Amino acid sequence: MTDLNLLIASVYEAIGEEEAVPHVMSKLSTYLGATVAFWYVVHRGASGDAVRSPFLFDGAFGCGTDTLREFRDEMWRHDYALHAASVTDRTTETHELISKAELDHNDYAHWIRNSAGVDRRIGRSTDLGNGVVAGWAFHMPCGVRRRARERVVFDTLAPHVRNLFRLTSQFGEIRAQRDGLEQIINEQHQAVMLLSADGVLCWASDAARRMASRNDGISFTKSKMSFARCAEKHAFDSLVHRVLEADPSSPAVAGQLVVTRSHSAFPYVLEIAPAPAHFRQGLHSRGAVIVTVHDPDSPTDARPEMWREMFSLTRMEASVAALTMRGLSDDTIAAQLGIGVGTVRTHQKQLLAKTETRSKAEAAHLLTRVN
Repeated sequence: MTDLNLLIASVYEAIGEEEAVPHVMSKLSTYLGATVAFWYVVHRGASGDAVRSPFLFDGAFGCGTDTLREFRDEMWRHDYALHAASVTDRTTETHELISKAELDHNDYAHWIRNSAGVDRRIGRSTDLGNGVVAGWAFHMPCGVRRRARERVVFDTLAPHVRNLFRLTSQFGEIRAQRDGLEQIINEQHQAVMLLSADGVLCWASDAARRMASRNDGISFTKSKMSFARCAEKHAFDSLVHRVLEADPSSPAVAGQLVVTRSHSAFPYVLEIAPAPAHFRQGLHSRGAVIVTVHDPDSPTDARPEMWREMFSLTRMEASVAALTMRGLSDDTIAAQLGIGVGTVRTHQKQLLAKTETRSKAEAAHLLTRVN
Protein backbone atom coordinates (compact mmCIF):
# COMPACT_ATOMS: atom_id res chain seq x y z
CA MET A 1 0.00 0.00 0.00
CA THR A 2 1.37 3.44 -0.93
CA ASP A 3 2.05 6.21 1.58
CA LEU A 4 -0.97 8.10 0.24
CA ASN A 5 -3.26 5.10 0.72
CA LEU A 6 -1.95 4.62 4.24
CA LEU A 7 -2.65 8.28 4.91
CA ILE A 8 -6.23 7.94 3.66
CA ALA A 9 -6.71 4.85 5.84
CA SER A 10 -5.52 6.80 8.87
CA VAL A 11 -8.26 9.40 8.27
CA TYR A 12 -10.97 6.77 8.76
CA GLU A 13 -9.20 5.19 11.71
CA ALA A 14 -9.35 8.54 13.51
CA ILE A 15 -13.03 9.27 12.86
CA GLY A 16 -15.07 9.14 16.05
CA GLU A 17 -12.08 9.60 18.34
CA GLU A 18 -11.43 12.66 20.49
CA GLU A 19 -9.26 15.24 18.71
CA ALA A 20 -9.69 13.41 15.42
CA VAL A 21 -9.58 16.54 13.26
CA PRO A 22 -6.37 18.06 14.76
CA HIS A 23 -4.69 14.65 14.56
CA VAL A 24 -5.58 14.14 10.90
CA MET A 25 -4.82 17.72 9.85
CA SER A 26 -1.39 17.47 11.47
CA LYS A 27 -0.60 14.33 9.45
CA LEU A 28 -1.90 15.87 6.22
CA SER A 29 0.13 19.03 6.79
CA THR A 30 3.29 17.01 7.19
CA TYR A 31 2.54 15.00 4.05
CA LEU A 32 1.83 18.12 1.96
CA GLY A 33 4.77 20.08 3.36
CA ALA A 34 2.53 22.75 4.91
CA THR A 35 3.50 24.58 8.09
CA VAL A 36 0.04 25.96 8.93
CA ALA A 37 -3.45 24.50 8.50
CA PHE A 38 -6.83 26.08 9.27
CA TRP A 39 -10.23 24.46 9.32
CA TYR A 40 -13.76 25.47 10.19
CA VAL A 41 -17.38 24.30 10.09
CA VAL A 42 -20.06 26.99 9.81
CA HIS A 43 -23.75 27.45 9.03
CA ARG A 44 -24.77 29.03 5.74
CA GLY A 45 -26.78 32.22 5.86
CA ALA A 46 -30.19 32.61 4.28
CA SER A 47 -28.59 34.10 1.15
CA GLY A 48 -26.41 31.04 0.62
CA ASP A 49 -23.20 32.75 1.69
CA ALA A 50 -21.40 31.40 4.72
CA VAL A 51 -22.43 33.35 7.80
CA ARG A 52 -19.74 35.21 9.69
CA SER A 53 -20.56 33.47 12.98
CA PRO A 54 -20.86 31.25 14.80
CA PHE A 55 -18.31 28.57 14.07
CA LEU A 56 -19.63 25.12 14.92
CA PHE A 57 -16.00 24.24 15.45
CA ASP A 58 -12.69 25.39 14.09
CA GLY A 59 -9.00 24.95 14.72
CA ALA A 60 -5.48 25.30 13.45
CA PHE A 61 -2.21 23.44 13.29
CA GLY A 62 1.24 24.99 13.30
CA CYS A 63 0.29 28.38 14.74
CA GLY A 64 -0.40 29.90 18.13
CA THR A 65 -3.70 30.88 19.71
CA ASP A 66 -3.24 34.53 18.72
CA THR A 67 -3.00 33.64 15.04
CA LEU A 68 -6.07 31.40 15.29
CA ARG A 69 -7.97 34.22 17.00
CA GLU A 70 -6.96 36.59 14.19
CA PHE A 71 -8.18 34.02 11.68
CA ARG A 72 -11.51 33.73 13.46
CA ASP A 73 -12.09 37.36 14.43
CA GLU A 74 -10.34 39.35 11.70
CA MET A 75 -9.41 37.43 8.57
CA TRP A 76 -12.80 35.69 8.42
CA ARG A 77 -14.48 39.03 7.98
CA HIS A 78 -12.49 39.81 4.84
CA ASP A 79 -14.11 39.14 1.50
CA TYR A 80 -11.44 36.52 0.84
CA ALA A 81 -12.68 34.18 3.58
CA LEU A 82 -16.33 34.59 2.74
CA HIS A 83 -15.59 34.06 -0.94
CA ALA A 84 -13.52 30.94 -0.21
CA ALA A 85 -16.37 29.50 1.87
CA SER A 86 -18.92 30.18 -0.85
CA VAL A 87 -16.97 28.25 -3.51
CA THR A 88 -17.93 24.74 -2.48
CA ASP A 89 -16.49 21.43 -3.65
CA ARG A 90 -13.75 23.02 -5.73
CA THR A 91 -10.11 23.30 -4.77
CA THR A 92 -8.82 26.89 -4.75
CA GLU A 93 -5.32 28.27 -4.47
CA THR A 94 -4.20 31.75 -3.49
CA HIS A 95 -3.74 32.96 -7.07
CA GLU A 96 -7.32 31.92 -7.91
CA LEU A 97 -8.77 34.02 -5.11
CA ILE A 98 -6.43 37.00 -5.18
CA SER A 99 -5.02 38.41 -8.40
CA LYS A 100 -1.33 39.20 -8.75
CA ALA A 101 -2.19 42.87 -8.88
CA GLU A 102 -3.89 42.65 -5.48
CA LEU A 103 -1.24 40.60 -3.68
CA ASP A 104 0.86 43.57 -2.55
CA HIS A 105 -2.00 45.39 -0.85
CA ASN A 106 -4.42 42.57 -0.03
CA ASP A 107 -5.24 42.25 3.67
CA TYR A 108 -5.24 38.47 3.59
CA ALA A 109 -1.94 38.20 1.72
CA HIS A 110 -0.38 40.61 4.22
CA TRP A 111 -1.84 38.64 7.13
CA ILE A 112 -0.58 35.22 6.10
CA ARG A 113 2.93 36.56 5.52
CA ASN A 114 3.23 38.58 8.71
CA SER A 115 1.04 36.67 11.19
CA ALA A 116 1.16 33.10 9.95
CA GLY A 117 4.60 33.16 8.27
CA VAL A 118 3.38 31.64 5.01
CA ASP A 119 2.75 33.07 1.58
CA ARG A 120 0.36 30.78 -0.28
CA ARG A 121 -2.38 28.31 0.44
CA ILE A 122 -4.38 25.49 -1.12
CA GLY A 123 -7.80 24.74 0.26
CA ARG A 124 -11.36 23.74 -0.28
CA SER A 125 -14.81 24.47 1.09
CA THR A 126 -17.48 21.78 0.93
CA ASP A 127 -21.19 21.56 1.62
CA LEU A 128 -21.91 18.98 4.33
CA GLY A 129 -25.69 19.27 3.92
CA ASN A 130 -28.35 20.76 6.18
CA GLY A 131 -26.93 24.23 5.68
CA VAL A 132 -23.49 23.38 7.05
CA VAL A 133 -20.24 24.24 5.27
CA ALA A 134 -16.78 22.94 6.13
CA GLY A 135 -13.53 24.39 4.92
CA TRP A 136 -9.86 23.59 5.28
CA ALA A 137 -6.65 25.05 3.88
CA PHE A 138 -2.97 24.22 4.07
CA HIS A 139 -0.49 27.10 4.01
CA MET A 140 2.99 26.64 2.63
CA PRO A 141 6.12 28.27 4.08
CA CYS A 142 7.48 31.37 2.41
CA GLY A 143 9.75 30.69 -0.54
CA VAL A 144 8.70 27.07 -1.14
CA ARG A 145 7.76 26.62 -4.79
CA ARG A 146 4.57 24.89 -5.82
CA ARG A 147 5.09 21.20 -6.56
CA ALA A 148 3.77 19.67 -9.78
CA ARG A 149 1.50 17.10 -8.10
CA GLU A 150 0.52 19.19 -5.10
CA ARG A 151 -2.99 19.87 -6.35
CA VAL A 152 -3.52 16.31 -7.56
CA VAL A 153 -2.62 14.95 -4.12
CA PHE A 154 -4.82 17.54 -2.43
CA ASP A 155 -7.80 16.63 -4.64
CA THR A 156 -7.22 12.93 -3.93
CA LEU A 157 -7.39 13.60 -0.19
CA ALA A 158 -10.32 16.06 -0.39
CA PRO A 159 -13.31 13.63 -0.37
CA HIS A 160 -11.83 11.77 2.59
CA VAL A 161 -11.27 15.00 4.52
CA ARG A 162 -14.88 15.91 3.72
CA ASN A 163 -15.99 12.63 5.30
CA LEU A 164 -13.86 13.43 8.32
CA PHE A 165 -15.64 16.76 8.85
CA ARG A 166 -19.10 15.40 8.06
CA LEU A 167 -18.84 12.48 10.47
CA THR A 168 -17.10 14.55 13.15
CA SER A 169 -19.96 17.06 13.00
CA GLN A 170 -22.50 14.26 13.37
CA PHE A 171 -20.55 12.62 16.19
CA GLY A 172 -20.33 15.99 17.91
CA GLU A 173 -24.12 16.27 17.86
CA ILE A 174 -24.48 12.68 19.08
CA ARG A 175 -21.95 13.25 21.84
CA ALA A 176 -23.84 16.36 22.98
CA GLN A 177 -27.11 14.43 23.00
CA ARG A 178 -25.50 11.59 24.94
CA ASP A 179 -24.04 14.02 27.48
CA GLY A 180 -27.51 15.52 27.88
CA LEU A 181 -29.04 12.09 28.45
CA GLU A 182 -26.37 11.20 31.01
CA GLN A 183 -27.04 14.44 32.87
CA ILE A 184 -30.79 13.76 32.96
CA ILE A 185 -30.19 10.22 34.24
CA ASN A 186 -27.96 11.51 37.02
CA GLU A 187 -30.37 14.28 37.96
CA GLN A 188 -33.17 11.71 38.28
CA HIS A 189 -30.93 9.43 40.40
CA GLN A 190 -31.52 6.46 38.12
CA ALA A 191 -29.19 3.45 38.35
CA VAL A 192 -28.23 2.96 34.69
CA MET A 193 -25.20 1.31 33.10
CA LEU A 194 -23.89 1.05 29.55
CA LEU A 195 -22.14 -2.23 28.75
CA SER A 196 -20.35 -3.24 25.55
CA ALA A 197 -21.14 -6.57 23.90
CA ASP A 198 -18.35 -8.30 25.84
CA GLY A 199 -19.67 -7.01 29.16
CA VAL A 200 -17.20 -4.18 29.75
CA LEU A 201 -18.65 -1.32 31.76
CA CYS A 202 -18.45 1.78 29.54
CA TRP A 203 -20.48 4.19 31.66
CA ALA A 204 -22.45 4.12 34.90
CA SER A 205 -24.66 6.74 36.47
CA ASP A 206 -23.84 8.08 39.91
CA ALA A 207 -26.72 6.11 41.41
CA ALA A 208 -25.45 2.89 39.80
CA ARG A 209 -21.98 3.41 41.26
CA ARG A 210 -23.42 4.01 44.72
CA MET A 211 -25.51 0.85 44.39
CA ALA A 212 -22.51 -1.23 43.29
CA SER A 213 -20.38 0.12 46.14
CA ARG A 214 -22.79 -1.49 48.63
CA ASN A 215 -21.76 -4.90 47.24
CA ASP A 216 -25.25 -6.22 47.90
CA GLY A 217 -25.80 -8.74 45.10
CA ILE A 218 -24.21 -6.56 42.39
CA SER A 219 -20.79 -4.92 42.24
CA PHE A 220 -18.22 -3.69 39.72
CA THR A 221 -15.01 -5.73 39.39
CA LYS A 222 -12.32 -4.88 36.83
CA SER A 223 -14.74 -2.79 34.76
CA LYS A 224 -17.34 -5.55 34.64
CA MET A 225 -20.56 -6.29 36.50
CA SER A 226 -20.19 -8.99 39.15
CA PHE A 227 -22.94 -10.97 40.81
CA ALA A 228 -22.90 -12.63 44.22
CA ARG A 229 -24.52 -15.76 42.77
CA CYS A 230 -23.12 -17.65 39.78
CA ALA A 231 -26.61 -18.59 38.55
CA GLU A 232 -27.55 -14.91 38.30
CA LYS A 233 -24.34 -14.14 36.40
CA HIS A 234 -25.12 -16.90 33.88
CA ALA A 235 -28.70 -15.68 33.54
CA PHE A 236 -27.49 -12.11 33.00
CA ASP A 237 -25.00 -13.14 30.29
CA SER A 238 -27.72 -15.15 28.57
CA LEU A 239 -30.09 -12.17 28.58
CA VAL A 240 -27.44 -9.85 27.17
CA HIS A 241 -26.73 -12.33 24.38
CA ARG A 242 -30.44 -12.65 23.59
CA VAL A 243 -30.91 -8.87 23.45
CA LEU A 244 -27.89 -8.36 21.20
CA GLU A 245 -28.71 -11.24 18.85
CA ALA A 246 -32.33 -10.20 18.33
CA ASP A 247 -33.49 -9.54 14.77
CA PRO A 248 -32.80 -5.82 14.16
CA SER A 249 -35.90 -5.56 11.95
CA SER A 250 -38.11 -6.69 14.84
CA PRO A 251 -39.22 -4.56 17.79
CA ALA A 252 -36.45 -4.03 20.37
CA VAL A 253 -36.07 -6.96 22.73
CA ALA A 254 -35.70 -6.30 26.46
CA GLY A 255 -35.18 -8.77 29.26
CA GLN A 256 -35.59 -8.68 33.03
CA LEU A 257 -33.62 -10.36 35.78
CA VAL A 258 -34.35 -10.49 39.50
CA VAL A 259 -31.18 -10.33 41.62
CA THR A 260 -31.33 -11.53 45.22
CA ARG A 261 -29.78 -9.28 47.86
CA SER A 262 -28.17 -10.16 51.19
CA HIS A 263 -29.02 -6.97 53.05
CA SER A 264 -32.57 -6.30 51.93
CA ALA A 265 -35.79 -8.25 51.93
CA PHE A 266 -36.52 -7.24 48.38
CA PRO A 267 -34.40 -7.90 45.29
CA TYR A 268 -33.12 -5.67 42.55
CA VAL A 269 -34.89 -5.91 39.21
CA LEU A 270 -32.58 -5.47 36.21
CA GLU A 271 -33.90 -4.48 32.80
CA ILE A 272 -31.56 -5.13 29.86
CA ALA A 273 -32.27 -3.44 26.53
CA PRO A 274 -30.33 -2.52 23.35
CA ALA A 275 -28.43 0.73 23.82
CA PRO A 276 -29.69 3.68 21.78
CA ALA A 277 -27.41 5.00 19.05
CA HIS A 278 -26.43 8.04 21.14
CA PHE A 279 -24.84 5.74 23.71
CA ARG A 280 -23.24 3.29 21.26
CA GLN A 281 -21.24 5.97 19.42
CA GLY A 282 -17.52 5.64 20.04
CA LEU A 283 -17.65 2.19 21.68
CA HIS A 284 -15.97 0.35 18.76
CA SER A 285 -18.12 -2.65 19.66
CA ARG A 286 -20.56 -4.74 17.66
CA GLY A 287 -23.30 -3.81 20.10
CA ALA A 288 -24.09 -2.51 23.53
CA VAL A 289 -26.82 -2.78 26.12
CA ILE A 290 -28.34 -0.43 28.66
CA VAL A 291 -28.91 -2.00 32.07
CA THR A 292 -31.40 -0.24 34.34
CA VAL A 293 -31.57 -1.34 37.98
CA HIS A 294 -34.82 -0.82 39.87
CA ASP A 295 -34.04 -0.59 43.58
CA PRO A 296 -36.99 -0.90 45.98
CA ASP A 297 -34.87 0.79 48.67
CA SER A 298 -34.25 3.86 46.56
CA PRO A 299 -36.17 6.93 47.72
CA THR A 300 -36.42 8.00 44.09
CA ASP A 301 -37.88 4.72 42.81
CA ALA A 302 -40.29 5.62 40.00
CA ARG A 303 -42.42 2.49 40.28
CA PRO A 304 -45.00 3.79 42.79
CA GLU A 305 -46.35 6.01 39.99
CA MET A 306 -46.55 2.95 37.74
CA TRP A 307 -48.40 1.04 40.44
CA ARG A 308 -50.89 3.87 40.75
CA GLU A 309 -51.66 3.67 37.04
CA MET A 310 -51.74 -0.14 36.83
CA PHE A 311 -53.70 -0.92 39.98
CA SER A 312 -55.60 2.35 40.54
CA LEU A 313 -53.84 2.94 43.85
CA THR A 314 -54.14 6.25 45.63
CA ARG A 315 -50.95 8.22 46.23
CA MET A 316 -50.97 7.19 49.91
CA GLU A 317 -51.59 3.52 49.08
CA ALA A 318 -48.60 3.60 46.71
CA SER A 319 -46.44 5.22 49.40
CA VAL A 320 -47.48 2.59 51.94
CA ALA A 321 -46.75 -0.14 49.37
CA ALA A 322 -43.25 1.22 48.72
CA LEU A 323 -42.40 1.29 52.44
CA THR A 324 -43.98 -2.10 53.04
CA MET A 325 -41.78 -3.58 50.29
CA ARG A 326 -38.73 -2.31 52.15
CA GLY A 327 -39.64 -4.55 55.06
CA LEU A 328 -40.51 -1.71 57.45
CA SER A 329 -42.88 -2.34 60.36
CA ASP A 330 -46.34 -0.81 60.39
CA ASP A 331 -45.29 1.49 63.25
CA THR A 332 -42.29 2.77 61.27
CA ILE A 333 -44.41 3.30 58.15
CA ALA A 334 -46.93 5.26 60.18
CA ALA A 335 -44.21 7.45 61.67
CA GLN A 336 -42.60 8.15 58.28
CA LEU A 337 -45.89 9.06 56.63
CA GLY A 338 -47.37 10.90 59.61
CA ILE A 339 -50.49 8.72 59.82
CA GLY A 340 -51.85 6.24 62.35
CA VAL A 341 -50.99 2.54 62.42
CA GLY A 342 -54.64 1.69 61.79
CA THR A 343 -54.61 3.86 58.67
CA VAL A 344 -51.49 2.06 57.45
CA ARG A 345 -53.23 -1.29 57.80
CA THR A 346 -56.33 0.01 56.02
CA HIS A 347 -54.16 1.08 53.06
CA GLN A 348 -52.47 -2.31 53.07
CA LYS A 349 -55.85 -4.05 52.87
CA GLN A 350 -56.78 -1.86 49.92
CA LEU A 351 -53.46 -2.72 48.33
CA LEU A 352 -54.14 -6.47 48.62
CA ALA A 353 -57.63 -6.04 47.19
CA LYS A 354 -56.53 -3.96 44.21
CA THR A 355 -53.56 -6.18 43.36
CA GLU A 356 -55.64 -9.35 43.97
CA THR A 357 -53.00 -10.78 46.29
CA ARG A 358 -53.46 -12.54 49.65
CA SER A 359 -50.56 -11.26 51.73
CA LYS A 360 -48.10 -8.39 51.99
CA ALA A 361 -45.31 -10.73 50.87
CA GLU A 362 -47.26 -11.77 47.78
CA ALA A 363 -48.09 -8.14 46.97
CA ALA A 364 -44.43 -7.17 47.37
CA HIS A 365 -43.41 -10.06 45.09
CA LEU A 366 -45.81 -8.79 42.42
CA LEU A 367 -44.89 -5.11 42.70
CA THR A 368 -41.16 -5.81 42.65
CA ARG A 369 -41.53 -7.24 39.18
CA VAL A 370 -43.60 -4.41 37.79
CA ASN A 371 -41.53 -2.28 35.43
